[in-house]
Amino acid sequence: MPLQHLIDYFNQRFIEENGLSEPPLAFDGKRVQGRFGAWRFTSRLQPVRLSTSPSLVIGHDAAPLVASLSGEADGTSLLFSDEISNIVSLDRLSRTVHMLNYLPIAHDKGTLFLQVHPRHVLAVKRDHGAYFEEIIQRCGLSLDQVAITLTVSPSYDRQLDLLVERLKNYRDRGYATGIKFDNRGGDEFLERYCIEFLYRFAPDFIRFDSLFFLKSNRNSVTERRRASLLLAIRRLDTQLLIEGVKSEADAQLTQILHADFVQGSYYDGPDARQEPTVRAAM
Repeated sequence: MPLQHLIDYFNQRFIEENGLSEPPLAFDGKRVQGRFGAWRFTSRLQPVRLSTSPSLVIGHDAAPLVASLSGEADGTSLLFSDEISNIVSLDRLSRTVHMLNYLPIAHDKGTLFLQVHPRHVLAVKRDHGAYFEEIIQRCGLSLDQVAITLTVSPSYDRQLDLLVERLKNYRDRGYATGIKFDNRGGDEFLERYCIEFLYRFAPDFIRFDSLFFLKSNRNSVTERRRASLLLAIRRLDTQLLIEGVKSEADAQLTQILHADFVQGSYYDGPDARQEPTVRAAM
């Protein structure tokens, strides 16, 4: 289906479901944009690469590019903060924007990494992934091309059982799944919550920012806890993705950690010393 026809279809759907007076999706000739309240946003699709051969792109990680309607530069932290009341509608709209922007390169059969807000997962009581499944199919893609990523943080430690149960619903429907552990989590969170979460649910991908392993004030206890976490990951049937790789030192770290996949601006620059990018399927 032509892109504009898809935009028209989803606009009508969002208007009917949310009682909107204006269509929330628009196309500027290059990218699809979404509008939510006083904010508009589009997609930044960042290549996810094979660690041992970074010239091979195996998918794209979708992140929002946000601005206020008055032209303010960036409102990502506000737009997707825990204070947003209607997080389910915003989450669905943002993932629809990412999906539509991904379509021009979807023929490469790579994986599209999409984040779902923990509050969305907790707010929807059942049939997780059913709503978005229709969107994916309408766009002509398969569920296993989409990796639903859940960010796990200390803020939701009391909801561990529910998060695990509901993330399993996505997997049971056929989605690929990913877990990203909050870079701001403390050592107790790392040792107790992260490892416990992994033993209850083994996702297809486990994601960390490179900063997670480069924190200051590292000591023997911190090193032991990180080693325990990496050992737990390697015992699972899952793959490690290190993101936020910005320098040669970061790239070397991914090799030390034996990362399966990497993502970051370093690989797009001249210092990466790569061959021309060739996209590859998972």
